[in-house]
Amino acid sequence: MLPHIAGLDLEHVGDAAEAVKRAGLSAGLAPATINRRLAILRRVANLAFGQWNWLEVDVARRVQLLPGERARHTYLTPAQVKRLAAAAVDARVADAIVFAATSGLRRGELLRLRAEDRRKGTLYLATSKNGRPRLVPLPPEAQRIHLPIELTVDELRKGFDRARVRSGLREIRFHDLRHTYASWLVQSGAPLAAVRDLLGHSSMAVTGRYAHLATKDLRRAVATGIPSALRTRRGSGAVKKTQKRENAHK
Repeated sequence: MLPHIAGLDLEHVGDAAEAVKRAGLSAGLAPATINRRLAILRRVANLAFGQWNWLEVDVARRVQLLPGERARHTYLTPAQVKRLAAAAVDARVADAIVFAATSGLRRGELLRLRAEDRRKGTLYLATSKNGRPRLVPLPPEAQRIHLPIELTVDELRKGFDRARVRSGLREIRFHDLRHTYASWLVQSGAPLAAVRDLLGHSSMAVTGRYAHLATKDLRRAVATGIPSALRTRRGSGAVKKTQKRENAHK
């Protein structure tokens, strides 16, 4: 974004945002990709006004996101995660892939992990994106991985890009491993409240994106929530009468 913001004062963040939009659309970028860049500008403007006291006027509202962004739901199977990790040339990148898929950590959280953050098979994260600490029990696959995973952001990015090309999973992003973790939990019947706490979400509204995967919970809720007095046995009651009327019409 540097060509579009160089030399501009923060008061002109709206002009920078429009330049970013035009350049992104001309390059054929998706609205979601452009909006991620605009979100950075908006975040800086919010900090400059609310925390750093650089500005007397809140200019963040001048950064308007593009409409038409579609929610992205990409979940991997266990076999795909294994394939992706096996395609990593660097063993540390392979460890990062497996650890992310079995812990749900964000990339930054994973790279900041220290050995002392893991105790008796559980991660103790002092801070999360929402500012609150959280506990993340680890499955055996994650417990076997040595901490810290000594990678820089750039090393992980390049290593992951290479792995997804070699594995044939070109459309996969690193953050999809976090979504995959959540999808496995929900599909196994884990309550959404537990998924929220494990992922460190700020509210159930954020976790709700995975609600459509909770088919087991939905079936269980219907099976236990509908009064049994309303249920009819096969071939009896109203069902039987309805069948007789249909046969008479035939």
